[in-house]
Amino acid sequence: MIMKKFTILLMLVAACGLLTSCGDDDWGNDNPAMEHIYYYGLGNVKYPGGNELQYNVNQGETVAVPTYFFSAFTRSYSPVVSYYTSPVPNKTELVRGVDYQVVDKDGNALTPDATDGGYSMTWPNAKQGVQNVYIKAMNGQKGSIRVLTYDPSRTIDATDLSSTTIAKTNEYEVRAFSENYYVTVNIK
Repeated sequence: MIMKKFTILLMLVAACGLLTSCGDDDWGNDNPAMEHIYYYGLGNVKYPGGNELQYNVNQGETVAVPTYFFSAFTRSYSPVVSYYTSPVPNKTELVRGVDYQVVDKDGNALTPDATDGGYSMTWPNAKQGVQNVYIKAMNGQKGSIRVLTYDPSRTIDATDLSSTTIAKTNEYEVRAFSENYYVTVNIK
């Protein structure tokens, strides 16, 4: 009886293999249409599939929030993306420059872009890697903010691939993930 079930299972697996396409992987590294498309996002190893990751920072201290650039290549160009901060909906709004500050690794205050309020980040030669966003609590009000790899004034739609584009030039395109594009920073 066991042998008969095993034989049937083996035949089903073989039949499925015959019916599936053996075409190129649309998302693989051998797809020329994807060669200059990269992804930028936030790690969420503990909570895959969402934006639940949170960081805590005490007043007067700085927290590092890692961001990730996904690439399988090294290029002659260096993609530029932006990251953002925003209030947490339905929470007390913290004020940048009063309650918190976005700083570089040395603690120097960064100024957001006047156009969209983002902070630029360059990925040299489009190499895969990790760069931190630094949030400093300014001994102001306690509360929470979001750090995003996607402009908070826009909406990501998981069913519309074009809505995930965050940077596009004639050389490259960088996309956000429809999940894991923000984390929460709690200022204690």
